Amino acid sequence: MKCLPSAKLPRAQGNVLHDWHAEVLAIRAFNRFVLEECRQLALGGPDMSSPFLRHRTPDEMRASESTAGGDGDTENGWWNAQPFAWRDDVALHMYCSEAPCGDASMELTMAAQAAASPWDIPSLPSSPYPPPSSPFPSNPTTSAEAELTTLPGRAYFSLLGAVRRKPARGDAPPTLSKSCSDKLALRQCASLLSGLAALLVSPENAYVRCLVLPEAAYSAGGCRRAFSATTLDEDDKGNGEGEGGNGAEVRVAKAKAGEGRMRSLYGRIWGGGYAFRPFEVRTTGLEFAFSRREVSRSETTAASNLAVAWIAAPTSLLIPTSPPLAPTTSTPTTSIPDAADALTNAVRAPKGLEEATLGGTLQGCKQFDARGASFASRRRMWGLAAEVADLLAAAKTGAAGRCMAGMGEGTEEVGVAEIRRALANARTYGDLKMSRLLAARRKMKEDVRAEALKGWTRNLGDDEFGI
Repeated sequence: MKCLPSAKLPRAQGNVLHDWHAEVLAIRAFNRFVLEECRQLALGGPDMSSPFLRHRTPDEMRASESTAGGDGDTENGWWNAQPFAWRDDVALHMYCSEAPCGDASMELTMAAQAAASPWDIPSLPSSPYPPPSSPFPSNPTTSAEAELTTLPGRAYFSLLGAVRRKPARGDAPPTLSKSCSDKLALRQCASLLSGLAALLVSPENAYVRCLVLPEAAYSAGGCRRAFSATTLDEDDKGNGEGEGGNGAEVRVAKAKAGEGRMRSLYGRIWGGGYAFRPFEVRTTGLEFAFSRREVSRSETTAASNLAVAWIAAPTSLLIPTSPPLAPTTSTPTTSIPDAADALTNAVRAPKGLEEATLGGTLQGCKQFDARGASFASRRRMWGLAAEVADLLAAAKTGAAGRCMAGMGEGTEEVGVAEIRRALANARTYGDLKMSRLLAARRKMKEDVRAEALKGWTRNLGDDEFGI
């Protein structure tokens, strides 16, 4: 099922990936790339540029510490003092070689059945999109009821619009890892950034603009329902976004009139740079050379239990002054007590990162062994984010700090210093996620789960580790 069973989450300790479906792994790798870019910008100071990220202005890095309320809100809005932002002129597109598992592919799943008759679903409520985690009493009496109570996988494929767990064999251990359709739907509100990356980079521009699927793996109805997404008609494509036309307005108008499960969120704006920014779904006739359809034409295929991830090297031109670490053996530096040492200790990886994982752990390592932690694991991402915060703090005390003095009085105290404290002082990963700096993100996710992705059950159990 390519995800970690719920019973194993407490053993993960931040070292094991919870979900290694391609879409989810790609997003985690993207976040690692973003943090690596942040690191290079922090090393180079305000004169360092990146094709993907930019330094934010003092006005954007809004002060919040002195006026923060208990829920993270401030007199001027939610905390929004990230030092970096995704560049306005760089659009994010995502290609998937198969339809995302879950709601967006239900029609395709039905069409692939030898007998596509709907399964009997006992005692379902009358809502068109019922919460799949609560159609039964709290003490289910049958195995079918128990399965629905803990989110359906591929089962009950006639139940459309529902939040689903990762599909798996019937004898697979239980998991609460949500389907790729559900996770991508949430990303339309949460951006592509993880909570760790969102401490350093404003989420405002980090949203998928377009999701591209092969024609053979596309269900228009499924995508509209799962994402409230639309595909422009041929008459509209010539006036699309980026060409001075009305493509965005056309998509919004069509989706508002549709039946998608995210439609209630149209126009919603939260604090901290979060908003509902639905992506467009487009198709391509080009097939991935190793897709199931291409490979099956010439040979017998079997599903691989490996997952492979790769990210490009940081794009700055900074020349390291100390020997670089091998990309597959580098480990993020944990928070440095003396921030002034951070610039001296920093090392730039000369290449991108690539790895193969098996069961969420580096291939060749025992599962749950810290030495087998993926570069996209929670523990390593936390360590890298803490290193970036240390570098930013160190820049304030050196030559780079003198260049950054024009950023405005108090910016370091309420921005970089806040981030550094949150990352360094959190006792556990769970404590970090509950930081006041991430309050806007929590509020947004709570609203989306309550209003659109009803029945979403959180996949808890791997929050009690520290670095």
